Amino acid sequence: MLLLTGATGYLGSAIARELIARRLPFRVLVRQANRLGFDPATGQCEVVLGDLRDREALRPALQGVDAVIHTAALVKMWVRDRNDFFRVNVEGLQNLLQAAEEAGVQRIVYTSSFLALGPSADVNAGEGLHHNGLYSDTYAESKTRALDWLRGEEGRRFPVIVMFPGVIYGPGPRTEGNLVGGMIDQYLAGNFPGLLGSGNQRWSFAFISDVVNAHLAAIEKGKPGEEYVLGGDNRSLNDFFHTLADFTHVQRRVRHLPIAIGKIVGATEVMRARAFGHSPQLTPGVVEIFKHDWVYSSARAVRELGYWVSPLEEGLMKTLAERRPPVIRQWPSTASR
Repeated sequence: MLLLTGATGYLGSAIARELIARRLPFRVLVRQANRLGFDPATGQCEVVLGDLRDREALRPALQGVDAVIHTAALVKMWVRDRNDFFRVNVEGLQNLLQAAEEAGVQRIVYTSSFLALGPSADVNAGEGLHHNGLYSDTYAESKTRALDWLRGEEGRRFPVIVMFPGVIYGPGPRTEGNLVGGMIDQYLAGNFPGLLGSGNQRWSFAFISDVVNAHLAAIEKGKPGEEYVLGGDNRSLNDFFHTLADFTHVQRRVRHLPIAIGKIVGATEVMRARAFGHSPQLTPGVVEIFKHDWVYSSARAVRELGYWVSPLEEGLMKTLAERRPPVIRQWPSTASR
């Protein structure tokens, strides 16, 4: 039996749908069953209610489980109590691993984040990178602390396979974990506020189906104690929007906003959020992310997990085909891969 956490999130829900498509039995641990974006009755899926912060509640979910895919995390640009990030993303991971050890689980695939590796302008960089400690936001800090703990003496005793997805995009719900989907929607609607910085910053665009398949492959082929970068097509943000415009035939001018102005706007938004209780539209942490390159090599995952890196053009074609009506032109099948 496989246990999946985070099935209400962007990546976790995609993994759940793939498990259903493959007719594989699995169990999901969720806090609220009504937030599932799929019908568990359509597949061999059990639902267990529980919270990562409550170790006792994890025991029923882990009974009879051989492997775990742990995608659950608090993924937000801001919350009022920053310690919530550490309670879920660090302590929640520790609770799950300790409960899994007691249950005799043999393999845990853990979804970390490229943010935990830190900025990278080197397309050959990958596993083994260490964050320099200048965190963009509390989410990044919490994921880095979780990784540091796993790499330490206590964490190394658990049979964990660590995955580092790049900037995930593709079809699926517009959650906070689907940043690119939101950018696409805003661009097509004509209300994209603009790019922070020059737009020459490069991201590792990882198509969601590729990332899902790699997580499932890690259950069979991954080596406990190893790390795998699931990067993608390393492209600039300017290139992304040029490609989007070309595919959709929607030509819009993308404004460029200075980083310094973005920091001021982000700080103002956070102050308004604290005063009025709403979520900020921008934070200084998000602006900091846009300052840097985030490109990596997926060579180990390709070699050991059979990871496939979809070209941005192919991934965008599939992403846009989800919209009704589709807003794409044909992508040449002869394009290089």
